[in-house]
Amino acid sequence: MITKLVPVTLQERSIVENLFQYYLYELSGFTGVKINPQGAFNFNASSLDEYWTNPDKHAFIILCEDEVAGFSLLRRYPNEPTVYDIDQFFILKKFNGKGVGRDAFRLSTSLFPGQWMTRVLHENDRALKFWLKVISEATDGNYELAAEIDVDLSMNFIRYEISAS
Repeated sequence: MITKLVPVTLQERSIVENLFQYYLYELSGFTGVKINPQGAFNFNASSLDEYWTNPDKHAFIILCEDEVAGFSLLRRYPNEPTVYDIDQFFILKKFNGKGVGRDAFRLSTSLFPGQWMTRVLHENDRALKFWLKVISEATDGNYELAAEIDVDLSMNFIRYEISAS
């Protein structure tokens, strides 16, 4: 399967906004977020604005065989601007277990060689297992895992370096 990472233009922004409902659905099992009376998750779409106005933030659609498979939102971490961060990353269930997430991770991090981190909710064991596997593969096992605070939430922080290809 061929996985591609495509920058999202402002005109295509609605693709990320639409996928965000599925992303929030998957996270709801860990966050306890509830849907509103209209059957959707409350999501402030303006929180994505900076992906099209801030040069340190980057929005990508993940394609698999030219079908939308998810998104990858990358940024420089606000508290450590020399470190890149996978801010939000989502793969539709249809593509799980097919290498799409791994390939999208490699494509994402290869754009910005250097220091990286990935943050994972403590409760999300499946995501942590995925991230540790793909990061270990990409770094020959050279990463650090620690509990750290992100704003006001304790999370798993995985820190690693991606070399230029």
